[in-house]
Parts: sequence; structure tokens; C-alpha cells
Amino acid sequence: MHRLYRVVESVRLVYMGLLPALATFAVLVVYGHPFPFLVFLGGIVAVSVYLAVVVSYTRSSSLAVALFVLLDGPVCALLAQLAGGNPYSFAIDSFMVDGVAVWLVIVWLAVTTSRPTKGQRAASVFFALAAVGTVFSVFWPYLRASVWGEWSKLGWLAIGAVASVLTHHYLLREDEVVRDENVSVPYILVLLFVWIAAMSGGNVLHEILR
Repeated sequence: MHRLYRVVESVRLVYMGLLPALATFAVLVVYGHPFPFLVFLGGIVAVSVYLAVVVSYTRSSSLAVALFVLLDGPVCALLAQLAGGNPYSFAIDSFMVDGVAVWLVIVWLAVTTSRPTKGQRAASVFFALAAVGTVFSVFWPYLRASVWGEWSKLGWLAIGAVASVLTHHYLLREDEVVRDENVSVPYILVLLFVWIAAMSGGNVLHEILR
């Protein structure tokens, strides 16, 4: 049972780590972005912090919790996909459910925690909101074209987002480091490089295919 728990936790970390890259690649291939350099700059900060939080501060307390945290987002994204979508949209929907939820919890914890100083909390909130703004600037064309007005799809994404916010708040509520640098640093560097490659490839393919 413990081995299965470790496998599920490892799959969750890989899934959460790859989400920004897969979703960014999918949305940029189809829609592009008018300011790719700004996406690069904002994304470096946003994805780095996101990966650091996922690997350093989230660990499921049991196999049941690990399975729920792993599956709740993809299941809702799949149901949203069945309600209407294209092959590329599953990665985007999954990120809109699980990836954005992580950022919203970061904002919430930055506002409510009493550990840092007032100035540190303000800086955390600013960077978190800037990251959320970067995310929506990249994914807004997809939301406008494929989600807005599709109420069944939007409903499943909303349900998934609420569930994911609650589960990630549960994982992050203790605000304690659960993995050391020997694990977190390679995780962040490798997956950040994957995101940079995905962003660059998405922009290049968009220019070629349009």
C-alpha cells in the first residue's frame, strides 16, 4: 500500500509539473500571443513559483487523498471535454482547473497568513495576482472562443476549479516544506526548461501553421 501511495504521489507531481507546459503549448499553437516575450518573462516567474509550491509544499496525507487530488481535476476536465472541445483543449481545461487553483490558493494564503511581514504579504499577493493575470492573458482567447457561452463545459470547469481549490488549500494549509532541495531543485529546473521549450515550440508552430 505504501508503494502504491508513493507511485500515486509521484504521478501527481509529474502531472502537476507538466500541466503548465502542455497547456501553454496547446493554446499558443492555436491562438499565439501578440507579445510572446512578455509571456516568456511572466511565465518564467509564474511557472517557477508554481513548481516550487507544488514540489515543496504539497504532499497528500494518505493514498485516498492522493488519488482524489490526482483525479478530481482530470475527471472534471474530461467531462468538460465531452461537453464540447477539441483534442488540444483537454490539456488547457486541466490547467484551468488544477493549475489556476494552485495560484488562487497561493493568493489566499498570502493574504491570510500571519507569518510574513505586511510588506512581504503585499509582495506575495502582487506576484501571485500578476501570475494569474499572465495566465489569463495567454488563455483568454481559448476561453472566449471555446468556453464562454458553452454552459455545460463551463459548469464542469467551475466544479473542477472549486474542488481543486479546496483540495489544494487542504494540502497547502500547513505552509510547511515537505521536500528538501535535493528533490525540489531538479524538479523545478527540469520542468521549467520543459515549459520554456513548450512555449517556444508553440509560438514557432503557430507562426508556421497560421
